[in-house]
Amino acid sequence: MKQPLLTIAIPTYNRENILDKQLAWAVNAIGDRWEKIELIVSDNGSPDHTPNVCQKWHQETQGRLRVFRQPQNMGLPRNAAFCIQEAQGEFIWLVSDDDIIADHTLDWLIDLLSNSTTRANLSLVHFNLTIQRQDGSFAHERVHPFFEDRHSDPGRPLFEECSKLADISMILSSSAYRSQVAREAVAKWPGMARNLAFPTYLAGYAAAHGAMIVRAQPSLVCIQDSSSFIPFGPIVDYYDVPEVYWLLSREGYSTKFIRPKILGRLVIFKFMLRYPHLFLSSLKFYLRAFRMKPTREEAAS
Repeated sequence: MKQPLLTIAIPTYNRENILDKQLAWAVNAIGDRWEKIELIVSDNGSPDHTPNVCQKWHQETQGRLRVFRQPQNMGLPRNAAFCIQEAQGEFIWLVSDDDIIADHTLDWLIDLLSNSTTRANLSLVHFNLTIQRQDGSFAHERVHPFFEDRHSDPGRPLFEECSKLADISMILSSSAYRSQVAREAVAKWPGMARNLAFPTYLAGYAAAHGAMIVRAQPSLVCIQDSSSFIPFGPIVDYYDVPEVYWLLSREGYSTKFIRPKILGRLVIFKFMLRYPHLFLSSLKFYLRAFRMKPTREEAAS
């Protein structure tokens, strides 16, 4: 059997109606391209009717949809890592069950990946996105102010530019990775299984190990404050994100980029008061960032 070009993987938990809509989008967008596109769902042990939704679409696709059900909720990062391991496609696009994917985004991605010259050293495709409030109005109509597609080989400079503009762009659905590079990233950092900022890590790692392309046209809509992880916001902001950037410092990113990405989050009194044990654990990242010095090449530039 020929390897698919792309795996669309949807990790999900306890959102049967939203998942049903997302699978309807995916199946309709794939159309008759099942030889190029693999579709998988990993259900994180949902107690609702998610298994029924998966079974429905398994039948609708004549068994083409691959469904995995975890025995219990093992958390989104671990579920995403499971999807990466199971993906058979040359590239993998992790899609959240609640993000709205714009029309023709999949067409654009498949056209891009079908060009053997373009994808030769490609490790990361990053999508521009819009942020929509729950009342339907737009909080950010375009996260990155790019009006033409951007390409960088190596990908580090473009990742740094995107991250400086908006950390919020590094969400689950906003990146597609070369599957082998994503698997290497997961293997290199077992701690990813407990870090909710893992999409930033995966994107940064991929950009450090190949070329990166950013699509200028907004490709998805993220609904503001719809995530079930909102209560963990301080942990993500003040522990998970600094940990991710510290790890990325080992992948060739400049000190001038890493230090402010970590130290800019040092206003953490709320985090310190609410989560004193995690606060103490996170101090090592801040202290290491204080001690970081530019390399000779950076100092000379």
